[in-house]
Amino acid sequence: VAAEFGVRIEMRVRVSGESFVTPPGELSDLIGKAVAAETGRTPELSTSGGTSDARFVKHHCPVVEFGLVGKTMHQVDERVEVAQIEQLKTIYKRILTDYFA
Repeated sequence: VAAEFGVRIEMRVRVSGESFVTPPGELSDLIGKAVAAETGRTPELSTSGGTSDARFVKHHCPVVEFGLVGKTMHQVDERVEVAQIEQLKTIYKRILTDYFA
């Protein structure tokens, strides 16, 4: 590109958080069981999501991310059905109840 257009290009890369994969274990099992109990669906462990702030805390504690996904994620008019929020609340409650049982 530089030769074709006669410009000089300079680039500096700064990585603010390394990507990561948390191996399956107690935390993912706990969350998976809570999701299955509340939704009747078995969650899929996947790395297909985007980058998150979890990359900054992964060295301090186990990290598993899950939550609502929708067509409007991270848009100005992001929205989901209220029923989905209610279901997510019951999943969170079950996770806490099972964790402290």
